[in-house]
Amino acid sequence: MKRALFIALGICALGIAGLFGPVDGVRANGVPQLVKLTYLSGVSNWGPNDAEGVLEFSFAEAYARVDVKNLKPVDGYTYEGWLTGGSGQPLLVGTIEPGSDGVGVLDTKLSNLSRYDYNLFVVTGRSVSTAAGAMPAQKSIAGRFTVISDAATTTSGDTRPGLLPDTGEKPGLTTRERIGRTMIVAGSVAGLGVVVLLYLRRREKARD
Repeated sequence: MKRALFIALGICALGIAGLFGPVDGVRANGVPQLVKLTYLSGVSNWGPNDAEGVLEFSFAEAYARVDVKNLKPVDGYTYEGWLTGGSGQPLLVGTIEPGSDGVGVLDTKLSNLSRYDYNLFVVTGRSVSTAAGAMPAQKSIAGRFTVISDAATTTSGDTRPGLLPDTGEKPGLTTRERIGRTMIVAGSVAGLGVVVLLYLRRREKARD
């Protein structure tokens, strides 16, 4: 019976490996940061005062997700998300297209990520008069966050990867999606273990 149990555990381990797939060597185990976005004093100068949102991002995994509400479309303007602050130029994260109800989502990879000292995320409004490639002067909701630490430290939270992440992949899973996938995997593996044990017990009885 012990032998049967070891076999079952081995099969379960293989099942876990197959469900999760190969491990990407350039990704770090950084915990995503969550940043609240509001009409921020000293930064915001345009757009609805009651707009708000949440930024979820990880430099280690090179992805960002922005959820906004009460950010209704404005004629002649396009909303954009920008990472700024630090020692270099702002980085365009992507375009946010809220519906008529003011709700919108941006889920993307952080392309062209070359530094990690950003400390401010801003939703801006681009008009036809804004220079291409430049961060617009019209700043809507925004949120500040703490500069991440080096990977060599033991501080919890998102960490600076040793290598620049591969931004050619699909956006990383959100926290909610990771939890859901973990629950599915756990249930599948548990079911697989039960089936294998029942099969092995039947074989032992047949031999007796």
